[in-house]
Amino acid sequence: MKASILVVDDQSAIVLSTKQRLVSQGFDVDTASNGEEALARIEQKNYDIALLDVNMPQMSGIQVLEFITAKHPFTDVMMMTAFDDYSLASECMQKGAKDYLLKPIDFTELVSRINSILRVRESDNKFLDLRNFWQSTVLFDVYGSLQSIQFILNHAVESMKSIISEKDIALLAHARNLNDRISHTLQESAMVNDLAVCDRFNRCANCTLKENVKQMDLAEGIFIHGQSIIDLGALIQRIIDRYEPCVLEKKIVLKQLNNSQLPLVKCDTERVEQVLNCLLEIGIEASSPGDLLSITLSKSQDSSSGEPSEYAMCTISHLNRSIIPEELLQDMIEKLTEWKNLTNDLTINTLHLIISRRIIEAQGGTFQIEAAEDNRIQIKFTLPMA
Repeated sequence: MKASILVVDDQSAIVLSTKQRLVSQGFDVDTASNGEEALARIEQKNYDIALLDVNMPQMSGIQVLEFITAKHPFTDVMMMTAFDDYSLASECMQKGAKDYLLKPIDFTELVSRINSILRVRESDNKFLDLRNFWQSTVLFDVYGSLQSIQFILNHAVESMKSIISEKDIALLAHARNLNDRISHTLQESAMVNDLAVCDRFNRCANCTLKENVKQMDLAEGIFIHGQSIIDLGALIQRIIDRYEPCVLEKKIVLKQLNNSQLPLVKCDTERVEQVLNCLLEIGIEASSPGDLLSITLSKSQDSSSGEPSEYAMCTISHLNRSIIPEELLQDMIEKLTEWKNLTNDLTINTLHLIISRRIIEAQGGTFQIEAAEDNRIQIKFTLPMA
């Protein structure tokens, strides 16, 4: 795929000659004669590199640079000027420019520097892919599994107190403490030092240099192992059977309604099973003896894309009981597109809901939380039919 370049200069001769030389080297080149035109083009198309003249009437190249840095951080900027001014070059680099060239332009040197920037971009993209894979492995595979183990150990300790010896109870408690220690260690170490990340990524992540990427940022990483066609109802039943001892021990009323006529769904089975484990664990933890925990599987349709599409919808309903703080719950309901930016007191359960939402959306589904007047919450997710 050709790298796209935007050349911006108020001197038409320079624009024309630069475009011709770059096109001859295989680049996709657009041009603009002033800052305003440049902004309009950048809003309409994503460019790999913008080559900006510093001195232009009305809107200077530095103003365009500031706009690109703030609004389009994936576009790298090279500045060019006829003035050999160190302070000006320093200002441009501080504001995010990747390079600074003096006119008249040496086109061999220009092409060499463009290719150098593109190589760095490719390296950065590979790094980010590896980073996302690491994030996914830590949170979705390791950390999530440890939380499920902790849930099961808690149940084992409570349910077996009357039938096993004190030494066995102590051993289970020790296993629980070890698991908790590992989870805590992952929580503390689940961060990436931004000094190792390119300046472009830093600007994109938060428009400022950050000391490190916190645990909430890890919810951005999604890695799909591989999709297969499954019976979602059978998967739900298997997970309910798995947690039946926990339901019986807490004396919870579990109500299950499945549509036996539902077609199969296509998804990453391991990831969806992880979501169902998480949601059922939260529901059981939130419930007290006599509480109703319901799981419903039904069919839904979505026509937002123009053509109706069929989905399988799973709805899990239970009392909240402060498992999710009320203020945070309201934020999660109202700001579904901004969960990563929630700053209230986050719990393990709210973090798991955020991760679950990412997993479901990566499968082409939807994830919603709804609150009812009787202090119940409904967690709904859909998956496309196979």
